[in-house]
Parts: sequence; C-alpha cells; structure tokens
Amino acid sequence: MARRLRHYFQSHKILVRTDSPIVKVLRKPELAGRMVAWSIELSQFDIHFEPRGPIKAQCMADFINEFAPPMTSEPHSWTLHVDGSSNQQGSGADIILEGPGTMIIEQSLRFGFKTSNNQAEYETLLAGLRLAADLGITELQCFSDSQVVTEQVNGTFQIKDPTLLLYFHAFQKLKSHFENV
Repeated sequence: MARRLRHYFQSHKILVRTDSPIVKVLRKPELAGRMVAWSIELSQFDIHFEPRGPIKAQCMADFINEFAPPMTSEPHSWTLHVDGSSNQQGSGADIILEGPGTMIIEQSLRFGFKTSNNQAEYETLLAGLRLAADLGITELQCFSDSQVVTEQVNGTFQIKDPTLLLYFHAFQKLKSHFENV
C-alpha cells in the first residue's frame, strides 16, 4: 500500500489518529514481526501519531443538536404515518415521523408476538405516539391506512372486540400527552 501511495506520502504530512497505543500492538508476538517490517517501510515518510479524541461525545452532541426542538415559542405540527401488518410469517410496523422543514424519522418494527391486522395497526400507532412523546412533540397529525383503527380512534366506529378496546384505551392515555392529535 505504501509503495502505491509513495508520491502522496512524500508530499504530505501524515497524521494518524488511533486509540490503540503502539505498546499494546507490540506485546502481541504474532504482530511484532509485521510491525517491525512496516516500521522500516514507513520510516521514510513524515508520519505523526496522535491519540484519537472523544468521537462518541461529539456524535451525541451532533445528534442532540439535530433533533432538539426549535427554540421558538410557536408550535410546530408534526405528521405521523403508520402502517402495521400481520400475516403467517409474523407482524411488524413502519413508522414515519415528519417534522418541520426536512426532518424525517423512520422506524421499522417487527413484533415478537402474534397479532391480527387491526392489533398490528394499533401497536404501530401506539409506537409512533410514544416516539413523538419522547421527542417532546406537542402537535401531531396522524395517518393510517387502516379504516377500522382510524374510525375507532375518531369515534365513528364502535369497538366490539375487547382486545381492540384495550388498545383504544392505551391510545386515549397516550393522546393526553399532546395538545393536539
């Protein structure tokens, strides 16, 4: 590799950031011989070593900065798109949360339990609402392709299935975390 990049190595100062001290590498007998050969090969180039900085902290800071709610007092409406499904192979969910500007958060879930299609739709809706609540979203517009679930949560359809009634009550409880759903 060094032979192929010789022109680059000779014309530039090379800075290597690593979190592995050379002492750890040299203590392994199977690597020591290889390291000596590489050391001789690379000694002709201007290479400097530095400890690698705290990358994890910077990633966390960037993530918080990107997803922190805006500092303005005006509320921003978010849009939640949910789609749950169930079949012989299992059940799962797709969640898309669209925020102000170009912010989009997508999640796919696979449920580890058997559900009907309507139960999968409710599970998906509840997961999307939990995600929105965890992000501190207060205004949310929800969309689902399930007519049964949307009409039940809007109060148009009566809920006869006791399991779906439990899901509906869980929805009502989560809905109280928002100013407008």
